[in-house]
Amino acid sequence: MTFPRLARFALCAFVLLLSTATYAQRNKKEVNEYPNATRSDPKSTMSEREQRDLSKATDLVNDGKGTEAMPLIEKALGNAKIGKYAEAYAYQLQGRAKWELDDEAGAIEATKKAIDLNTLPNNQHFPLLYQLAQMYVQGENYTEALTTLERWEKEAGKTTPDALALKGNAYYRLDRFQEAIDTMKKAIAGSETPSESWSQILMASYFELNQFDEAAKLTEAELAKKPNDIRLIKQLATIYVQGDNYPKAIEVLSKARSQGLITSADDYMQLAKLYANADKPKDASEVLKEGLAKGIVPASLDALRLQGDLCSQFDDDACAIDAYTKASPLAKDGNVDYQLGYLLFYADKAAQAKEAFTRALTKGGLRQEGETYVLRGDTENELGNDAAALADWRKATTYPSAKAMAEQRIKAATGGVKLKRPVKSKT
Repeated sequence: MTFPRLARFALCAFVLLLSTATYAQRNKKEVNEYPNATRSDPKSTMSEREQRDLSKATDLVNDGKGTEAMPLIEKALGNAKIGKYAEAYAYQLQGRAKWELDDEAGAIEATKKAIDLNTLPNNQHFPLLYQLAQMYVQGENYTEALTTLERWEKEAGKTTPDALALKGNAYYRLDRFQEAIDTMKKAIAGSETPSESWSQILMASYFELNQFDEAAKLTEAELAKKPNDIRLIKQLATIYVQGDNYPKAIEVLSKARSQGLITSADDYMQLAKLYANADKPKDASEVLKEGLAKGIVPASLDALRLQGDLCSQFDDDACAIDAYTKASPLAKDGNVDYQLGYLLFYADKAAQAKEAFTRALTKGGLRQEGETYVLRGDTENELGNDAAALADWRKATTYPSAKAMAEQRIKAATGGVKLKRPVKSKT
């Protein structure tokens, strides 16, 4: 399983509407969001000129017009007499504008300057510190993200499920999987509406530590809430497979199939292969046959060859011959035709078997090239072509794996002994 990188954060805008009123007067009406903060809440005042210069820049940034806002922000920052609060506010605006303009490094630099001035009121300072942590995660600087989040928690005197989830994400990206698990579990437990991505990171962390039982419990709980969610069904099946619990994986997917939830080629192929791995070739064949019949599974070489192999395993030769015959034109090497020829020979179709063996040898790439010559010789013998049979058997003696079989046939044929059809074996 893989888990996608978190989407780009929509960074929150913490904006105060500028007016002729002083910030000290406005802040008196605000609710203190950080009553347990260890940082004293600074006074926030701006001169009328600073308010005027930054008011339009604020509106432009709020409207997503960072390019137009930048000259106004730089003008304010270029004022040698700018107040410390106005300066921090301007850097905050600059950070937002640069972020929207995809200048991540510039946005982080400006945001850090706003924080380091230490003059924003708590209701602006701490959200900005948290925003910086988000920026670090987005920029894949997870160590700095954790440092910033720990500072935020300590100085703000609080934490939230979202903050814990952000930490859990950073721990995961740093391969600190147990810490990711512990933190993300707290985030999920503390939230009324935990994000789906949180569970995915928790799941990925369990996987990395091979804690498949825990991963299964998590997905089973989610599936209980959404019993028809095929994504969760496939995820749970994958977890069972990773934990070598094939019966459970089969149970989950076969139930989904009975409910009509298995609707993709990959799903059908996965279930068929699970049955095959569990030594249930007949069940595997039925699943694959259904997928092919419905047109969900394309009649590809892999699917048809698998169908032929499965049918061969439980001696449904007619099914296997049909599958291999359809697969033959798609195969680049001769191995499918070898299998087909073998089955045709034992189905008393020597002429067709000969054609299949000849195709196999022509295409090449055979795993059992010597055996192919032996069997084509057998078909020639069945057809009464003695010279051709001897030629194939003699060719087969040049292959160590087929030498003994070929020599036995040559000895019998040249000694006037009537050859009996060899015993059919699993191919």
